[in-house]
Amino acid sequence: MKAAEGITRQALGEFHGIKGEVVNHQVWNIPANVLVLHLPEARNVLSGRQGFRKVKTVCNCHLPKALWEIAHSPPRWKTYLKEVLNELDLPRNTTAVLLTGVNMEHLAWAEKVYEQFWVLAFVTAGVRTNAMRIGEDRASHIEQNGQSQEVGTINTILFTNATLNSAALAASFISITEAKVIALQELDIRSSYNPEWQATGTGTDQIVVVSGKGAKCTYVGGHAKIGEMMAQAVTQAAIDAIRKGLNAAD
Repeated sequence: MKAAEGITRQALGEFHGIKGEVVNHQVWNIPANVLVLHLPEARNVLSGRQGFRKVKTVCNCHLPKALWEIAHSPPRWKTYLKEVLNELDLPRNTTAVLLTGVNMEHLAWAEKVYEQFWVLAFVTAGVRTNAMRIGEDRASHIEQNGQSQEVGTINTILFTNATLNSAALAASFISITEAKVIALQELDIRSSYNPEWQATGTGTDQIVVVSGKGAKCTYVGGHAKIGEMMAQAVTQAAIDAIRKGLNAAD
């Protein structure tokens, strides 16, 4: 990769060949950061934003508070993501990208291992202003009356060495979502709109699941060990991430 002026990199470590780093940079002259996870080779991915694709990099991009209004009125968050990838010299066609108002300083991750299988979850979580009980809280735009609301998001990136076909990748979203709800229940996170209700997520939650190259797993529900491991890793990382976000200074 080419070096860019004003960019600093903090290594998180190497996880089963996946190299993680937090990159500090600037977009539109505003300091920001991004979690970058470099895969050892291209792998199949299912993203709630970009669908099914093959990627070599997964990014969780921080949208700083100073840019919330610019990015959402009119919506320019897609342009923002392109600017981030250009700044980091990452190709859009082989990179899965998530967006959040959460600083990567509040990132959490957890790993679960059983025999030859492993699962690794990275989570960022902001629940102060956008937590909701889906289907009961009234749906709304992030932008209302020309003003941008604060953006809270639970982003989950999950890796496994198990080979997951397209059906298993899709089904994993169920296990991940149920695990996220457990984390919200454990911490008694209430709806930002109706505090008497238990929150089930935020209005902008995003998931990316990355298949591995090992033994095939076609069932990832609660009866399968791989599903149990996914849920345990996500719940643990989500609890840690939510706590970090709640304890962070405004």
